[in-house]
Amino acid sequence: MRNVFAVVLGVAVAVFAIMIVELVGHAVYPPPNLRLDDPKAIRDYVENAPFLALAFVPVAWAAGAFCGGAVAALVAAGRRTQRFGLMVGTVLLVASAMNLWVIPHPVWLVLATPFACLIPGWFGGAIGARREY
Repeated sequence: MRNVFAVVLGVAVAVFAIMIVELVGHAVYPPPNLRLDDPKAIRDYVENAPFLALAFVPVAWAAGAFCGGAVAALVAAGRRTQRFGLMVGTVLLVASAMNLWVIPHPVWLVLATPFACLIPGWFGGAIGARREY
């Protein structure tokens, strides 16, 4: 039960970290006033948005995967707790894939998504994993 809690807590921390980084991104590159129920307006914005505005997205996913993976590995019980960081990264990868499915994104962002979720999750798990001496 503790390990399930570790993954859930790791995902919650990851979502919070993603929110913080994306808030910074929106402060630097404020999005226009869009109606979220208008897919054409969203598609047009994503197609015409500056590169750096879109670059905040994988950076946010990487920060979330790292922070959430570290927390999950720290809280998890047992041996090889590093794998819980990868579990958090996998959950974020699935959520990111759903986002990419709903809102069309540039190809470079689609290709960067697995790297932005899985590798930082693994490293976060490595940092958060307890060492036995």
